[in-house]
Amino acid sequence: MSHCRCRGMGCGGHFLEALVLLLIAEEPAYGYEIAKKLSELGLEFEGMGSMGNLYRLLARLEAEGLVKSEWDVLNRGPARRTYRITESGKQQLSFLAERLRFQRDLLEKFFKRYEQLFDQRRQ
Repeated sequence: MSHCRCRGMGCGGHFLEALVLLLIAEEPAYGYEIAKKLSELGLEFEGMGSMGNLYRLLARLEAEGLVKSEWDVLNRGPARRTYRITESGKQQLSFLAERLRFQRDLLEKFFKRYEQLFDQRRQ
């Protein structure tokens, strides 16, 4: 599986935002769990700087009312901030999904034309 190295919003800010919202919509999670799930999808978070970028994204999503967080102090170990999606977050996820569908369709058209062009040149 190929991997995208996430530095800042280098993975495509809206795509990363959509992925994070989707993962939180599937199940409330804390930052490390989200990073692990993103890694399983092929997005690698390298080092503390990259994790900082994820936490900045989560803070922005919370400031915009798309997710809410609460401290989980009941489990063993250090307290962890658990993120849950809000109704506004679900609406934003639907909007982003439509935007990504549009981009997917454009990409399919691009690759179709690209393949036609280079298949013709090989003949």
